[in-house]
Amino acid sequence: MRLLCIGDTSTQGDIRPYRGLAEAAVEGALSLTMSGPEGVVETLRRSQYDIAVIQQARPDTRLLRHIRNSRIPTPIIMIVRTSTPQEVAETLSIGADDCVSAAIEPVELLARLRAIVRRTGGHDSLSLHVGRMVVNVDRRQVLIDDRPLPLTPREYDVMELLTLRKTQVLSKEALLDNLYAGQEEPHAKIIDVMVCKIRKKLRDFGIIDPFITQWGIGYRLNEQAFIPLGARMSTHSATPASRETSLPVTRGINVISPATKMDVL
Repeated sequence: MRLLCIGDTSTQGDIRPYRGLAEAAVEGALSLTMSGPEGVVETLRRSQYDIAVIQQARPDTRLLRHIRNSRIPTPIIMIVRTSTPQEVAETLSIGADDCVSAAIEPVELLARLRAIVRRTGGHDSLSLHVGRMVVNVDRRQVLIDDRPLPLTPREYDVMELLTLRKTQVLSKEALLDNLYAGQEEPHAKIIDVMVCKIRKKLRDFGIIDPFITQWGIGYRLNEQAFIPLGARMSTHSATPASRETSLPVTRGINVISPATKMDVL
């Protein structure tokens, strides 16, 4: 899950994630990017974030109104230090998907983030279905015809991300950013190595060419390769309905702010 956290700069220009949010990032599988309120609308338009978090001392609806008036559909959760029931009601009526206290436990916050992303994506399951393949996001397991595909943790991350974004070509840089958020990234060649290993493992299940390679760009999931043989023979071009969701895609915390020093409360 890619998360843009819009920090509170009211105190000496600091932009810092609240403790619960930072711990949720470490405990769960999400990539956290910090930002000040300036230019947030353009940031949300240019980049694909699963959810935005506005953290404030007290609910201030001006930024929320600006985002919603700009027709930005990204789900938004507000994390505030103090609030009244009336203030919470106002933020929800304006367009926030949730408003919680900064004292919220990380495990509950992570669950709320996942639930919002799942609901706004129109999905009621933590499983991704593409033909013969099922990706169980909660158990971090890939099944082919109900049989587990033996993957290393990093190989699973690649498979999950390509399945989540199955209509997109993902560059090696994007894959590295999601897989190694907050850590020292290896050379981009490691993505080629992992994709090659996954291909070999899928071949043992009779799945040939599971990925489409866009030379010089990246990789995309080849949905046709996962169609059951019988269904493939009975239709020339139709692809079975598949389900996907926009859920956790990376582990760890990646705090980015060019102009402001980052640290965790």
